[in-house]
Amino acid sequence: MEASNDDVDMMAKAREIIELRFRDASSLDEVSLYQQQYTRQLSLTEAQLASTIQTNIDHVKKAMDTIKQSEDTMAKLTGEFGGMQEQLGKSRSQLGKYEHIRSINIANRNIQTTLSRIENFNSIPAMVKRLQEALTSNPESLMVVYLSTQSLETWRDELIAEVKGSSRRSSISSPGSTGYTRSPEVYNKIIDVLGDHFDIVLQLSQQVRQSVTKHVCECFYLSVDEPALLVRAVEVMMLIEDHEVKKYNLLSDIMKENLPNLSHAFEEEVVVSLRQAFDARIQERYVQCMLQSADEGKTGIEATINAATKGMLDLAFLKSEVTKCFPPTFKALKIYREQFEEYMLPQVAALYSQNIQNLELGDLLRMVSWLHNYNLQIASLDVGDPPDDFEEAIENLMEEYLERAGKQTRDWFANIEKRDSEVLPESDGCLVTRDPEDMLNIVNMQVSVAKEQLPSKLRYKAIKSCVDELSAAQARLREDVEILWKSTQVENICAVVNDSYRMQDKVEHLLDDFDRDEGREEIQELQEAMDELCRSYVVMAVDATKFAAMSVMEDLKEPILHQVFTPPWEDGSEQFSQITTRTLRDWFSDLSMWLPEYFFAKLVRECYDQTVSAYIETCMGKKVKPFQNSARASQQVINDRFAFSEFFLADFSAQLAASGMRKPGEVEQSLDVMTHISKLIMAPAPTDVEPDIKGMLRHFGTTGEKAILHIVGLKTLPKAQLDDWKFVVQQDISEVGKECDFEQEKYNLPWWKSNKTTASKEQETDADGEGINIGTGGFASTNPFGSMGGGGSNPFGEAAAAKMEKWKETAKGISITSKFSTPKK
Repeated sequence: MEASNDDVDMMAKAREIIELRFRDASSLDEVSLYQQQYTRQLSLTEAQLASTIQTNIDHVKKAMDTIKQSEDTMAKLTGEFGGMQEQLGKSRSQLGKYEHIRSINIANRNIQTTLSRIENFNSIPAMVKRLQEALTSNPESLMVVYLSTQSLETWRDELIAEVKGSSRRSSISSPGSTGYTRSPEVYNKIIDVLGDHFDIVLQLSQQVRQSVTKHVCECFYLSVDEPALLVRAVEVMMLIEDHEVKKYNLLSDIMKENLPNLSHAFEEEVVVSLRQAFDARIQERYVQCMLQSADEGKTGIEATINAATKGMLDLAFLKSEVTKCFPPTFKALKIYREQFEEYMLPQVAALYSQNIQNLELGDLLRMVSWLHNYNLQIASLDVGDPPDDFEEAIENLMEEYLERAGKQTRDWFANIEKRDSEVLPESDGCLVTRDPEDMLNIVNMQVSVAKEQLPSKLRYKAIKSCVDELSAAQARLREDVEILWKSTQVENICAVVNDSYRMQDKVEHLLDDFDRDEGREEIQELQEAMDELCRSYVVMAVDATKFAAMSVMEDLKEPILHQVFTPPWEDGSEQFSQITTRTLRDWFSDLSMWLPEYFFAKLVRECYDQTVSAYIETCMGKKVKPFQNSARASQQVINDRFAFSEFFLADFSAQLAASGMRKPGEVEQSLDVMTHISKLIMAPAPTDVEPDIKGMLRHFGTTGEKAILHIVGLKTLPKAQLDDWKFVVQQDISEVGKECDFEQEKYNLPWWKSNKTTASKEQETDADGEGINIGTGGFASTNPFGSMGGGGSNPFGEAAAAKMEKWKETAKGISITSKFSTPKK
């Protein structure tokens, strides 16, 4: 037999005690002592267990004896009751032989019942008076009074039915009687005697109903001062309704057809009285508010709106405090709304039905705000749909407000645009104007008015109107820059770059103080418009940077770069490339202070691209007249390439890398076309420069053949050699076409397309009317920031990179320019 868990635990505990007490040999002398101690404890425990078991046995024996005695007593009582039932049966049998005794017994019961009823009849007036006094002096006893009144009404109804003979109870009629209805004299006598009692019960019932109606109509006050009393009144009203419904349901179908259904008559009476009470409250508060507004000198519109707002406050109070005292089936909110709109809506409608062009701007905002808030409140209270007229009125009023606010903003913007804005350096040297601050002050003023006067949904519409006006102003700025950039000082163009930079940052923080959880759909639409505006400002800054570069290059192209491939250039008497780089260095010295590092880098990149483009434009635009010395001309091209490379790569490589030219050899790649031209000029035969021919074809695309033959035409060649050049070029066209997987007739290579510029002189039309692409890359690429975000380090530091990272992402794929109108000196 396996030991139980308890035995195992006890054995373990014993071992632990033994090991603890008998660790050494000297302690073994105490074993006998411990054995005697445990033996005594065992004997004591066994004696206690035996005593407990014997006690339980005695209790069981005693319980068995008690049960036996109870069984004997029950059997004896059963026998005695049986004898009594037998004797009672015999007594009834004997009494049945005497009819007059049974009649006396019935008469005795009738007399007792009649005496009891007479006593009740006599006490009814006093009882009714006591209940009336309790109802008057202690309104909180309404429920107790009603229950007592209900008992009296039940007695009254039953007695009237019994008097009319409809009752079948035998406690009033003696055997063989034909009922009161067969004896009009008796019936009239009873009615004469009991009529006053019936009337006072009816009066008490009417008083209870009047008290209920009064308390319900005072719901505004009782819900604050005595909500328990209002709850009791409503409970009594519902009990009365239930009682009336039960009475109606007990009627026969014929009676239901012939009698009106008055089961809900009392509740309808309460509703009628409640409507009247609400009407009185609405009119009283309206008059008080109008008088108070007149004393304060407020306009009629403002006074009416304030009075109507009182009704909105009542609706909110009904919802929060009063309706919880009513059952859900009792539509107190709906009743108040109906009465409020019946009285106030015509007066409110009269305000916006007039010629809204004559309303003050502040009154327009008040009307819009009140109508919108009222519709929101009605929707939240679940008391039906908001008025359709209000929705239409809100749209018309908002349209008028937005038109006025927009015109006001446009006029202020126009004043800013017309003035001659002073260009000043900031602490870091960047050139700016006060235009962004002045424009944002105007917008912030409109936003502040909208925030204070309009609800969130409409508030965002007003702010979006301001954003739209900023976008329109930006469009006008764009139009001006496209027209006036040539006649504008570079300093003013730099100010446009910096102002756009700052404007974007200010617009981004336009909604910092707004709760973004309100009107989420509306704010999403507004946020999208603001994001688009910010992107536009970003690209405006980028485009303005391009025009600043174009303005710088405008002073270089005609007098300097367009002299390339002329006799002074060929004989080396004029070092036009050196003049170009020195002039650019002077400009860059100023522009590096006027522009942030990022935009200065973009400007350097644009000047680099336009320098190379202008150089090639001149080459392709030269009349087909042979060089005096092809070797010298070829060397001059190499010298020019070295001058450009030394200037841009040695001194401004960091700016070019920041603008996106980071791949190894990418900067030199733009200058490779000059190397190709130099070798073509020098080459005696086409087979000696086939790599350069292919390079030209890849660079110029489908116009590459004409570009090559144009360069070759600058040399004195016999017709046979010219035919050799044409043949080799045709062969190379086929080969390049296969390498690039393009048709022979059309070389729209992706590399060529992504590197063409949008400058006004980027194409030169030949005699056949075809354009020769001379672009080498620039701002009109798909991404105006180039590959700036695609790896590598920023030479201007991590702070500048982080500051411009958002600008790079924002400006992708957008082309918007700037506006300014200061004439160039």
